[in-house]
Amino acid sequence: MSGYRGNKRQHYGKGSARRGRDHENVAVDENNPIIQCFREYATILDAKHDKYERIVKISRDITIESKRIIFLLHTIDPRKNNLQKVCNEAKDRLEAIFRNHFVNIAKELKDQDPYQYTRAYTNGMQEFIEAYTFYEYSCGMDISHWDAIQKKLTYSSDQNVDSSIAEKPLNEPTDAEPDEQKRSNETTGETMKLICLLHPQDFVLGLGDLSGEIMRTCINSLGSGNSESCFLHCRFMQELYKGFLSVTSIRSRDFSHKMMTLRQSLLKSENVCYNVTVRGGEAAKWGTTDETSGAMFQLQPSKDDDDEGVYF
Repeated sequence: MSGYRGNKRQHYGKGSARRGRDHENVAVDENNPIIQCFREYATILDAKHDKYERIVKISRDITIESKRIIFLLHTIDPRKNNLQKVCNEAKDRLEAIFRNHFVNIAKELKDQDPYQYTRAYTNGMQEFIEAYTFYEYSCGMDISHWDAIQKKLTYSSDQNVDSSIAEKPLNEPTDAEPDEQKRSNETTGETMKLICLLHPQDFVLGLGDLSGEIMRTCINSLGSGNSESCFLHCRFMQELYKGFLSVTSIRSRDFSHKMMTLRQSLLKSENVCYNVTVRGGEAAKWGTTDETSGAMFQLQPSKDDDDEGVYF
């Protein structure tokens, strides 16, 4: 039995060695149609991966700038009367993201299936939605609808075109290919649009992140002595949480995680309002230091804290 096993291993060993020597001596026929197809597929995949990485880099820049805008909006202080100044600066920086970053993503998505690249810039898009909606909330404006932001992410060809399109003159067909040039002019004319897709799920997840910033604003308002605004922030978060509970069609791990984060932020805001109601003016004293406020707002998990949910 042992000899048979040894012969079997020796037989496979010889076979693999012969196959290895044969492969070393085989030359690839570049004229083979199958080889040519695979060469073409490799070129297409390399171009797709390069495009994906370029979009990821743009998304990182959007994330960094969006975080800076959020930090800027947290500097709003009624005692300094700097609301208008901060809002104007935040608006200019948000418009710069539209002009300088999202337009580049729209160019990369030109003539492509945008859903193949949504994961490349989903983090940057969510962070931007958080910054944009937080700007609208902090400056006293209504939260924009998803469709309104999508329109801002739509660029016309006469304003934002790449160099390859700009080099082609419009309405000047050549003698060699007049028909093709006319069709090219029609596609590159005013009707052509560059769109950076805003996935509805990214918009919803960005709103979920907004709750954390409003919770911090609620705590900061207490520290600055503006305890009345804590109740306004809490009511807004309650309405936001109620809207998230009404969404039953999304089956996503990210959405479930945002729901948990939103609930925790809401509970912390409600805890702030509870202490303001019970302690009154004394609440602002223990709410000014980070250590004390962190200890007071720390929520201990319990069985009574389970959310039974709302069903419609």
